[in-house]
Amino acid sequence: MDQRPTVKIQFLNEFKELFNELWRNIVYYGGRGSGKSKHVGLALVLRGRQKRLRILCTREIQNTISDSVHKLLRDIIEENGFTDYEVTDKIIRNKVTGTEFLFAGLRHNVNEIKSMEGIDIAWVEEAQSISEASLKVLAPTIRKEGSQLIFTFNRFAELDPVYVRYVLKQPAHTYSAQVNYDVLDRAGLFPETLRMEMEEDRKDPGLFAHVWLGEPVDQADNSIISRRAALDAMNRVVDDEGAIQVGVDVARMGNDRTVFKKRKGLKLVDSASYTHLRTTEVCDKLELFVAHDKNVLIKIDDTGVGGGVTDEMILRGYWVMPINFGSMSSEPDKYPNLISEMWFYLASIMPTIDLPMNDGLLGELTSRLWKMDTKGRRAIESKQDYKKRGNRSPDEADALILAFYEANIAVDEVTEDEYDDLEFEGLLDRDF
Repeated sequence: MDQRPTVKIQFLNEFKELFNELWRNIVYYGGRGSGKSKHVGLALVLRGRQKRLRILCTREIQNTISDSVHKLLRDIIEENGFTDYEVTDKIIRNKVTGTEFLFAGLRHNVNEIKSMEGIDIAWVEEAQSISEASLKVLAPTIRKEGSQLIFTFNRFAELDPVYVRYVLKQPAHTYSAQVNYDVLDRAGLFPETLRMEMEEDRKDPGLFAHVWLGEPVDQADNSIISRRAALDAMNRVVDDEGAIQVGVDVARMGNDRTVFKKRKGLKLVDSASYTHLRTTEVCDKLELFVAHDKNVLIKIDDTGVGGGVTDEMILRGYWVMPINFGSMSSEPDKYPNLISEMWFYLASIMPTIDLPMNDGLLGELTSRLWKMDTKGRRAIESKQDYKKRGNRSPDEADALILAFYEANIAVDEVTEDEYDDLEFEGLLDRDF
């Protein structure tokens, strides 16, 4: 009979998927103080008490056992009084179920890891450092039926291989979530010692974004909106004086999102995001979002499927402004299309607006690039090129741009000659 004492465990809901055995890949990424490593360690220790598992704890480079999560697991076992675990300086084993924790670096132990049999779970800590070559070795090596890969990391570069492969491309049976310090803060578990460190780092917006919000450290020189400008807007408080206006970016396919953004004056006051909605369902949600107020100006990306939402909302009696991102700019000598003008307009008012702190929106706003076309105009990269770089569709940013767009910008259609010019320059991508 199992005589092990019952222990009460505090486990945050944000990490519950660590117990879901249906996922092939589980990814938690974000900044310091989020509790991701401790929750993964605790989940694996608990799962190892339920049945026999072989768990590989790895990272790109591990020269000694002290480089691994060995100490973290040992501390979890000791703090909770799990006497059923035997801890040595090289291995951790459960004396009742037979669960084993193994520790090895990826780069210098490729053959050893390839020869490991029966691994049930591989946990890759500090996964932002893992190379594409190591990923290609690891994934097929962990091939036991029902086996899982778990990744925890804080992004370093815009396109870290693990981020591209498992977050942006989102393969089948993959769960991913960004978690930051606010996860522990909401639960009253954020350490005060870390809070003092975090407040000190706020003095450097770039450092704060990387360390505490999980944003990459590098940003391309030709990004339209700087990370500092976006973070300043997310830390700014302005009065919500002015009219309510709403931006609507309508999903086109797959994992793209339909996003609503509402501003009152220069303050963003509300947001909503949906997937896989029919046109009438989008309109129903939008009516609720504007509280059935037909005096609210609703600006809809009218390109593609957005046209159906525009038509339906007009039929329902709402004040709708259809906007085609591919239309000509009101300043055609400066911008080849309306979407380019709208992005640079948002960049120009960034020092005046108030945005909520939102990791996804921050990433989308600061990763869109621009270039000069052959006529010396500033042109935003197409959405197709943006996604080719490994990014997901910038639906949050597009809805925000629509919300803050000022209606005095002309929306003339592209002429045939201008269409030919844009196509020749490689700028005519109707999916903006």
